Amino acid sequence: MNANVFEKANRIIRTCDVAYIGLADENGYPMVSTIATINPESMFEAFFATGIHSNKYKCLLKNKKGSVCYHSGGDNITLIGDIEILFDQQSKSRFWQDDFIEFYTLGATDPGQSKGTQSGGTVHLL
Repeated sequence: MNANVFEKANRIIRTCDVAYIGLADENGYPMVSTIATINPESMFEAFFATGIHSNKYKCLLKNKKGSVCYHSGGDNITLIGDIEILFDQQSKSRFWQDDFIEFYTLGATDPGQSKGTQSGGTVHLL
């Protein structure tokens, strides 16, 4: 791929506050949700927070495949791949953002926080 394409894709990803995550629901139908981005560094990894009681989390338990679309101005970049849910404290602390306190009242140590799905963890698109 052209180096300019990578540069443009990374610029789009780094400037977006939100992205759109696409998953398959429990019946196999597509489901798209808006989700806040967490410290996007490059187009090769994406991290998001979600709770363990969310629909996204429930869908990911059954099917780890997903896509993420970042949109900026008239440009967008879509990533596809397998999603990993991270529950370890190191990941929770690394990606903690102060505005998460609204959803995870115990802070970065909240057991309901998972990075990767919205209700207690981190979602990592590989």
